[in-house]
Amino acid sequence: MAERIVSPGVFTRENDLSFLAQGVGEIGAAFVGPFKQGPAFVPTIVRTQSEFEDKFGTPDGTYYTEYAVQNYLREAGTVTVVRTLGIDGYSQVTPIGIATSGSAGLKLVGTLHSTANGDEEVGFDTFTVTDSALTSGSFVVSGSGIGEVSASILPSAGNDISDVFGESPLGPKDGYVYTYFENTATTLANNPYVEAVSLATQNFSYEASVAATPWVKSQLISDERYDLFRFHTLGHGNGENTRFKVSISGVKAAGEDGGTDYSVFSVTLRSFSDTDKRKTVLETFNNVNLDPASPNYIARVIGDRYYTIDDNGKITENGDWGNNSKYIRVQVGAQGSYPVSAAPFAHGAYTNPIFVGSDETIVPAVTFQTTSTTNTTGNPFKFSGIDLETAVVKIDNHQYLKPIPNGATVGSNVVFGFDGNITGVGLSLEMTGSATADMVNRQFTLGFQGGFDGMSPAREIALGSSISAGNSQGFDLSSTSADGYKSYSRCINALSNADEWDINMLVTPGIVRRLHSSVTTKAIDMVEARQDAFYIADFVGETDTISQVTDQASSVDSNYVGTYYPWVRTVDTNTNKLVSVPPSVLLPAVYAANDAIAAEWFAPAGLNRGGIVGAASVVNRLTHSERDTLYENKVNPIATFPGQGIVAFGQKTLQDKASALDRINVRRLLITVKKYIASTSRFLVFEQNTATTRARFINTVQPYLEGIQQRQGLYAFKVVMDETNNTPDVVDRNILAGQIFLQPAKTAEFIVIDFNILPTGAAFSA
Repeated sequence: MAERIVSPGVFTRENDLSFLAQGVGEIGAAFVGPFKQGPAFVPTIVRTQSEFEDKFGTPDGTYYTEYAVQNYLREAGTVTVVRTLGIDGYSQVTPIGIATSGSAGLKLVGTLHSTANGDEEVGFDTFTVTDSALTSGSFVVSGSGIGEVSASILPSAGNDISDVFGESPLGPKDGYVYTYFENTATTLANNPYVEAVSLATQNFSYEASVAATPWVKSQLISDERYDLFRFHTLGHGNGENTRFKVSISGVKAAGEDGGTDYSVFSVTLRSFSDTDKRKTVLETFNNVNLDPASPNYIARVIGDRYYTIDDNGKITENGDWGNNSKYIRVQVGAQGSYPVSAAPFAHGAYTNPIFVGSDETIVPAVTFQTTSTTNTTGNPFKFSGIDLETAVVKIDNHQYLKPIPNGATVGSNVVFGFDGNITGVGLSLEMTGSATADMVNRQFTLGFQGGFDGMSPAREIALGSSISAGNSQGFDLSSTSADGYKSYSRCINALSNADEWDINMLVTPGIVRRLHSSVTTKAIDMVEARQDAFYIADFVGETDTISQVTDQASSVDSNYVGTYYPWVRTVDTNTNKLVSVPPSVLLPAVYAANDAIAAEWFAPAGLNRGGIVGAASVVNRLTHSERDTLYENKVNPIATFPGQGIVAFGQKTLQDKASALDRINVRRLLITVKKYIASTSRFLVFEQNTATTRARFINTVQPYLEGIQQRQGLYAFKVVMDETNNTPDVVDRNILAGQIFLQPAKTAEFIVIDFNILPTGAAFSA
């Protein structure tokens, strides 16, 4: 309502034109590279060290990126992690099956994969089993890279196939045990013969994937089971198969005990290595159901959202409900695809981890724990479903929790159901007196399978002086068609969307321009296109020379990139040994500390703010002359000063032209200012192009720049947004134009002090 003025007088009013929603949250660096676990390809924001380790694993020296993030989080409050994994997968050519044959038929005891010459696709040149009549399960095997050795299928023999060949793909022999069904070997020891079976190629030619459980199914309804839901891990990779297990318990039929029209049950996410007696519960979701309209709908409670990303970095969001679980999501069967009375009372068959190529029934089947026994106090402690606890049996079942080769089937595996034909299971799901009695026994556990790294397990993880064009931390980056380049390219493309991911720095530890120029070029192009992030790049390897790094630096002209020399030694906290790391592992933490104690427009260099925490020594101790050579060629030296530590002693960008932007502090000042002004100005879009709107802009920007000036970031500035640059022609084109003039403060990098020797009697002027 307008103010009503009747009698004469003086009236004062306030119009606050300074308020404008800022829209700038905490911004941190983005790290691209391998990690032991976690979601792949999609940028993931973490804010604490514990959150980082929970999602991506505890740093143990496997990858440079782990330590880079760990060091950065000590100084910063947020970081964006983009995990690289394989895209092309691999194929294991002609693996060998060790099988028994006889009255029990042909049954696989184990499989051997070849790593001849480090190439899993070569296959075995020769492989022969002789003297195979089973006396205590022994036989003689010979082959390329193996020699002739006596082995046994029995785990108790002391020379079983895992003892002879080993289970590590990086072992000394040309083959390793990929699967070993120990319980089956013991059971079939009286079969008369052992033979070598040439299996079909195990085709894992697909990109990294998450792990999933079999479908949880309904009770038998008119002799039919319905797929209700299944669980997927949020993380990708082989390791996800044995991180968790899921237990379903407390299953109530629709309407049972006065419940809803839908079945009610509980979901418990457990640590894979726990036991039913001593459970390690990670998350619990009680009294969930399959009613989409209910607040306890399983997808709403747990979450069903996930993201896919294409090679161009375009991210697609799938699912309706945000993930409340930190580790898994649920996939629910299509609405209407199952009756309302359906309850989780069974689950689908597990898929074989081996593709036999013909009759997959020769693969031993999953063994179920079927009895819901009670302890001495009458409390149930056994979960039905896959048996992951009984000695030996659990070893065989673990073999199923692996990546799944293309073409593999369920083989001899069967559906588990309380009301099915599984021996030892026979529970009801009816509204009768007996239903309440057996309700506590309606609990079963599912394992995960199908998680895949997207690359061969036999790949070497090359670090330090072993890094080559074809292998950096296990990734082939030798060309733009190599799997590793495609992985890094997808991750970098994902970060290119500035509206989606707000970052101020990019780091790719382990990427060396001299060897991996295509990845470095991709990263530089991305930060230059965004214009709001700075790239700390490594240009040379551990033992490369000063001339090599200066040659590399001369090939790049960009003020969005900086590089440092030499590599640094730091203490591996797990082994307490010194390890050499690229500068990009420790420098981001220097930048973060600089920003915390000063600001982005101060130089992250020198004795005050350039100290490299965690650096024990340098690979190449520089002389003053060598530091001069590096700095003249746009490379920032890492210097060692006795008693004062190891310090970043330069802050040049890789820009060739001499200007204010050839210094890191000025480039980062511009990044900070542009990011703030762009974010706040977003709230002016679609506002009226009038003097009032222009005043709102000026009243927001002016105090912000004054604050930077007072904090020594600017000598002077000027903001123009008026009729001079918003002419009628500009306004008619729906443009609001502004100009900001800045004089960045320069750093004192060269301090020259003249000492003048005067004759006796000379007077000093005031």
